[in-house]
Amino acid sequence: MDAGLIYQNAKIKSKESELFGKDKIQRLADALSAEEAVRILQEGGYPLGNDPVEVLAQAEAEAALFFKSTVVSGYGLELFLLINDYHNAKVLAKKTYFSGKTDCLKPDGLLDKGKIEEGIEKDDFSSLPSNMAVAFTDIKKHFVDETLTPSYIDITMDKAMFCAIYADLPKAHPVVREYFTRLSDYTNIAVACRAKKAGLPLSIFENMVVKTGELPLPVLKKIFDLGAEESVEKVSGLGAYKKALLAMKEGAAHYETYVDDALLAPIKKARFDMFSPAAVIGFYLGKMREIKNVRLLFAKVNNGVDRDVIKVRMRELYV
Repeated sequence: MDAGLIYQNAKIKSKESELFGKDKIQRLADALSAEEAVRILQEGGYPLGNDPVEVLAQAEAEAALFFKSTVVSGYGLELFLLINDYHNAKVLAKKTYFSGKTDCLKPDGLLDKGKIEEGIEKDDFSSLPSNMAVAFTDIKKHFVDETLTPSYIDITMDKAMFCAIYADLPKAHPVVREYFTRLSDYTNIAVACRAKKAGLPLSIFENMVVKTGELPLPVLKKIFDLGAEESVEKVSGLGAYKKALLAMKEGAAHYETYVDDALLAPIKKARFDMFSPAAVIGFYLGKMREIKNVRLLFAKVNNGVDRDVIKVRMRELYV
């Protein structure tokens, strides 16, 4: 019995009431101005401030810090923080090599963003984790050879991230292993469909595949050959991933929403097991999805984005 995990689960249970339910989300959806929406957020415990962008960025940072405080060793919880690190690595690489923007940086995961940026600026990646360092070395080589593209940065960093995760995944709790195995497969399905749509050759697609999921390469190659729509009817061995392809048929936005909801579902189901890290993971993911929903609702309020467009992108709530 892990007293540390039981304590963290109890702490999480006391905070679940802070997450937004349908009533608060509906109030935000009905807000007539950004000022009214910010007031609703602050009533719900969000940071003080008048700028919605800053308020939500601070809320994300606070959620990440709280999650770090609940990470108990031996379950693989730290793997969820790697997602932020590799996302930030992609953003900072694009900033350096393509004058990209940094307004979509995530809170620090296991690494300080400044450490990643310093490594890029100095062309010295020795202080970074080995998988990330190898990825940056490869990216820099392509930049020098004038063959680097933003998509190559994404592919290279994604593959490095999954390699880093896969190295520790066998020691993780089953609920964590299931999450990242599914994430690998969903990533590969998206890669196959994007590569098909872009008309890329098979060799390029095969190099884009992350090799840490359950869907075998022959199945992924069939999806690449046929595309999402035909694959639903003609590809065997898809199992539960058939629903993912059905979502992909509706477009990338539908697919991204489906994946987020599908990944959270088994964690949400196990959240009442006090001997599982599901409650700790679920609270963190639930808060991040809540913030994502709030951003979408601010887009509706500020920019007049059509309600139906927003509805497609809204994630299921955790509570």
